[in-house]
Amino acid sequence: MILAADWVVPVDGPAIRDGAVRIEGRTIAEIGPAGREADERFDGAVILPGLVNAHTHLEYAAMGGFGDGMAFGPWIEDHIRRKAATGADDSLEQARAGAAACLRAGVTTIADCSYSGVVADAASEAGLRAIVYLEAFSDWPELKARTEDRIDAAPATELVQPGISPHAPFTVTLDDYRMLVGLARERGLPVATHLLESARETVHLDELGDILGPDTVAIHLVYADPRDIELMAGRDIPGVHCPRSNALLGCGIAPLPELLAAGVRMGLGTDSPSSAIDFDMWSEMRAAIMHARARLGRADGLSARTALELATAGGAAAVGLGAVTGTLTPGKAADVCVLDLTGSSFLPWDDPVTAAVYGGSCDRVALTMVDGEIRYRRGSHPSPTAASARAKMIHA
Repeated sequence: MILAADWVVPVDGPAIRDGAVRIEGRTIAEIGPAGREADERFDGAVILPGLVNAHTHLEYAAMGGFGDGMAFGPWIEDHIRRKAATGADDSLEQARAGAAACLRAGVTTIADCSYSGVVADAASEAGLRAIVYLEAFSDWPELKARTEDRIDAAPATELVQPGISPHAPFTVTLDDYRMLVGLARERGLPVATHLLESARETVHLDELGDILGPDTVAIHLVYADPRDIELMAGRDIPGVHCPRSNALLGCGIAPLPELLAAGVRMGLGTDSPSSAIDFDMWSEMRAAIMHARARLGRADGLSARTALELATAGGAAAVGLGAVTGTLTPGKAADVCVLDLTGSSFLPWDDPVTAAVYGGSCDRVALTMVDGEIRYRRGSHPSPTAASARAKMIHA
């Protein structure tokens, strides 16, 4: 298959005007100037790598707006109370809706922290590439055995792999952190944890000792100080930035430019609709730019190109999938997003990267391909909303 458009933006190389991507099976075979033999031509569009949403909670897809304006602690309590009103079927309904929303947004890869584990089933059904980190909490009885049982039961495919997520320092003890990360390493599984998200989290990286490393993703990092950043860079600990979630919960703005300047591998994530409205990575990119520039008081605080890198190559590298996806590189998986800017204020073209980042939206995604398979085409796929699960939580 050959896809052609006004521009191809591979991310790891210069943009190609009137470009094309040739796909053989599940792999990108070639990128270059478009010829007459293209199977499908998208006018007014740009072909990009599939987006990598490096932090999601798909099973909370129907929880948008609950607890809005609450402080972080009461918000979590309200979240737990509403979640308790639902069951496994409701979690799966939400996860399916979340998976569909990600594909509609041009996302081909997710890294999800899953309380129930059903996200693995939803991702498999939808054809998403996914790491599903199984969450763990110290107040769970027989935590080690329970975690091992969950790993053994987790579905694993060529596209979906399990991981472990010690939830956060305020819900997991230091001993349990060490046990869970050790268990993950014994099994060759990736790890992700919420870290320094809010003012209630006072545990910094040096207090976690040598537990974290290149295989442990630190999510949020709003309260990361210069010593944390130095340790992350020195130990090659990757991070994920979630600007809209952090802003809407009143947590603050993470020091993203400083993290990038230190050489920390950083990705971008939406978190969940319960804290960030939706799974729209285009809005997340713009939020990252605006928050960084406002925080630094400089218009060059974060560029559109860097935001796109965070949402593609950076996210893939942060979650350990950089050799597989994140760029339109021959030999990598054919994970592709086609963004149609027809009718937008960004045509005629000036710079395709700026146009894509500022003009992109879920409604403008024309096609999403994962591993060589078209998983979403605008106008031909339904958009489930998990309304029945939400109804239960409204009356909780």
